[in-house]
Amino acid sequence: MTAITVPKFQRSYAWTSQNVSEYWNDICNASEAERGYFMGTVVLAHDNNSSGEMLIVDGQQRITTTAILFIAIRDRLIDFELGEQWRAVQREYLSDYVLSQEAHKPKLTLNPIDAEDFELLLDVNGNHGKNTPVFDAYQLLSEKIRELTPEQSSYTKLINLVTYLSSSVQVLTATATDLSEAFVIFETLNDRGADLTTADLLKNFIFSRATGKSIRLVEESWIRLSGAFTKPADFVQFIRYEYMSRNGHVTVRNLYKAIQSDIPQRYDGIVEYLRTLEKALKIYKALKEPDDPFWSSNAVPVRDSLLAFRRLRVEVTNPLLLAAFTKWSTTNASKLVNTVANWSIRAWTSGALGGGTADSAFSKAAQAITSGEATTSADLLPLMEMVPDDAKFRTDFNELGDLSTTVAKYLLGRLEMQARIDLGQSTDAIPDWTSRSVTVEHIFAKSSKEADFPSKEEFENFVVIRDRLQNFTPFELTLNGDAKNSSFESKRPSYLASSFELTKEIGRVPEWTTGESTKRMEKLAKLAVKAWPL
Repeated sequence: MTAITVPKFQRSYAWTSQNVSEYWNDICNASEAERGYFMGTVVLAHDNNSSGEMLIVDGQQRITTTAILFIAIRDRLIDFELGEQWRAVQREYLSDYVLSQEAHKPKLTLNPIDAEDFELLLDVNGNHGKNTPVFDAYQLLSEKIRELTPEQSSYTKLINLVTYLSSSVQVLTATATDLSEAFVIFETLNDRGADLTTADLLKNFIFSRATGKSIRLVEESWIRLSGAFTKPADFVQFIRYEYMSRNGHVTVRNLYKAIQSDIPQRYDGIVEYLRTLEKALKIYKALKEPDDPFWSSNAVPVRDSLLAFRRLRVEVTNPLLLAAFTKWSTTNASKLVNTVANWSIRAWTSGALGGGTADSAFSKAAQAITSGEATTSADLLPLMEMVPDDAKFRTDFNELGDLSTTVAKYLLGRLEMQARIDLGQSTDAIPDWTSRSVTVEHIFAKSSKEADFPSKEEFENFVVIRDRLQNFTPFELTLNGDAKNSSFESKRPSYLASSFELTKEIGRVPEWTTGESTKRMEKLAKLAVKAWPL
């Protein structure tokens, strides 16, 4: 049997217990009915960097599970102390002894993530206790094997199973001369991806277009790119945003076809495209992480804006910002980060950030930067149809509904800065609103009951505003960490001692009512227009 290797760029073993159980049941049912079992098509490619080995492009989940089943059978034969039998299984289906290396060489090698687990299973003295998909599959199949052969006298069932697997389980093998040809075969067999994810489709297309000289560069680049994301869907979104930063709006559904047309046809087009993705990835990661080293030498502070994107889960701006950092100077692009954050807050307040209008607008703006039509944020503003003017923003902000504490904390932090500016005070002394020592506290305790209010009407008003911005205030935990469920009267001294102007203002009011909350929100809305300017 030719040695088979799962390439480094292929996804890890991912079959669940349900997948493994279905595989086992299919094998058992077909065997009992004395009929063959077709396991599907396997696509292999010659590894031009080794002598005689093959790379598996499609079918690794099925092949790996079958190898694990052989290991479970071998280990049961070891339990029964049947030395010749288990060694035959090891020799025929699991590993070869290479005399020149004086060591066993596995017939199947998994990718680096799974390799150690699989090698431990191959070792008859290995530790099989980890909780990983590979070990989970082994544990499940071992249980099935023990149920099949509860005692040594039933060991012939194992021999029969091995015989069935080797002679009656059928695989259609498509063998390509290299990886690029293998991916063409894979895509054709899967009817251009009807059952594949967008990530699979993109990978197949990119590798199918790679030439023999560039295949290693493509492989290494793909590993770096895909390895930056935990979920394939997140990787696809990044590729989509990068495409949109240059070409305008595209849906995930149409991304595959769009990428096919986007990559240059010349021989080095794939390598050039992947280099473009890697450059964009550096920017993309920095936009996700305010403390990324990318910002260390940046003269324009963008941390609060990046945290706003994170807390409000704003993704729609990514194409525009990727385009800016690619085409503009870092200083001008950083200034745009803050401007786009302002636009985003305004659109979010109006409920217009999550729709298709915003997606299209930011994509058009990105395309305008890439084409050279837009060189300043002023050139982009006419494209921001969903961003409200000052009057509408003030009204929308005043009518904000319930908020999470994380969103309220950001909004109040920015409003505090504006309040200080209006008072002519320095903003340097403001406590860091992102710090764990700073919280946002309900002015009316969230646990307040009707008996805590002078009237039923006042209580009903409280219920409406309980989790709205007017009932939140920034607060240092060091002043009174247990104050959140206390009455206003007991918290008032702590409010007066706060370093936050917005909180001190509350402490200056002798008695807090829902009417005071309404006045406070109107003032916050006025501040908002200046805090997040157009």
